[in-house]
Amino acid sequence: MKSNWRNYLILSGCISLLSNGLGCAHPSSQALAEEPDALGSAFAEFSATLASVEDSIRASASFRDSQEEVGGYRHMLRSMAKSLEAEVIQDSDYPYFRILDFWLREGGDNPDQRYAFSPIRGGVAYRVWGKIGSAARVELQIYSGRPWAGDGRSAGYLRFEDIAIDDDGAFEIIVSAEKSPGNWLKNPDDSTTLFARHIYDDWSDADTGEIHIDRVGYEGSRRIGETPEELAQRIRDAAAMFKATAESWPAFVARRYVAAAEPNSVTVPRDTYALGGVRGRWMSGGYFSLEHGEAVLLRMPASEAKYQGIQLTDMWFASLEHGNQVSSLNTRQSLLSPDGAYYYVISQEDPGFANWLDAGALVRGTFLLRWDGVDGALAPEQFPSAETIFLEQVEEKIPGFVQVGEGERESIRSQRRRHLQRRSHR
Repeated sequence: MKSNWRNYLILSGCISLLSNGLGCAHPSSQALAEEPDALGSAFAEFSATLASVEDSIRASASFRDSQEEVGGYRHMLRSMAKSLEAEVIQDSDYPYFRILDFWLREGGDNPDQRYAFSPIRGGVAYRVWGKIGSAARVELQIYSGRPWAGDGRSAGYLRFEDIAIDDDGAFEIIVSAEKSPGNWLKNPDDSTTLFARHIYDDWSDADTGEIHIDRVGYEGSRRIGETPEELAQRIRDAAAMFKATAESWPAFVARRYVAAAEPNSVTVPRDTYALGGVRGRWMSGGYFSLEHGEAVLLRMPASEAKYQGIQLTDMWFASLEHGNQVSSLNTRQSLLSPDGAYYYVISQEDPGFANWLDAGALVRGTFLLRWDGVDGALAPEQFPSAETIFLEQVEEKIPGFVQVGEGERESIRSQRRRHLQRRSHR
């Protein structure tokens, strides 16, 4: 049985460290003797949720070895940081985008994307503006509720092909109930979240763009303090989001990957729009489980998709380190074999092949394949395939095998790191 004081100290420390200056005061002995007020009750609820989620994480099928234990606690702490930022700090009337990048990773996040999230009020007007920069695509989507947790729907989508962008890369999009001239996305009455994606296939030093949001008519209005009851509700909302985020993703991996197919195999691609994704995005994947000296060899035929890529995640569905570790590749970064397909090797040890997806210290994890900008459906001959091989078989299995040495690996990692620094402004 976990003690209340330990949970309180953990939560106080985590909030202080993770929420960008949102501090926590220790209660006085007089306050402890009194009935909890609105804020005290909400904080106690958050503390209880933390203990409950920790139990759930430790009982998960993804909590199997030391690396998965580390991943589980990191997943829990990232989920808490995300929830505090989303529910306590962000505001739908005075919005700023919350960025999901390599800093806080969750939900099968794509290393080739910078995600920007903001709460919104359904039916009211917002202006989204920015620059595309070096991104290959930019797109907007609206959620009602949390479709990623099975409680909501995808309520709107504006694809890149329908966004007019100026010669200097600038764009402006109105999100509102009534149609507006120019770039426009309908804001239904039940909307709760707007998010944008910058999608990069170029990990160079070029300017990576930007994106911002305003509620129309509130740009210069005065923002005053909130009441204890309002903050208490925000804390309760953060507790609910924390629990949903922390518990949904390992359950998703168990259901959608581990139970769906044999390890080291790849599923038939599916259109993600029916699952809350965006039109024209197809995905496939599987989960890898490696013995010493083994690798997964994936074959991904070239297609007409505007973007095509592959990545690894841990068993908590967080992308792996992708600056100082090459855990993702898109077709612009990949070697195309003479047979018109991209071959990828998933392994802990360097196989010496150009298209290596570095699993690091992980024995298990998932791999995700994406196709964006697909018109219609992928043809069966464009479906991927996978097999388990030994590392010494790599050269004989891959047409047009190209050897890559450690010096080139270091150069690639250095370039990826620099791009991520520019993309995230960190």
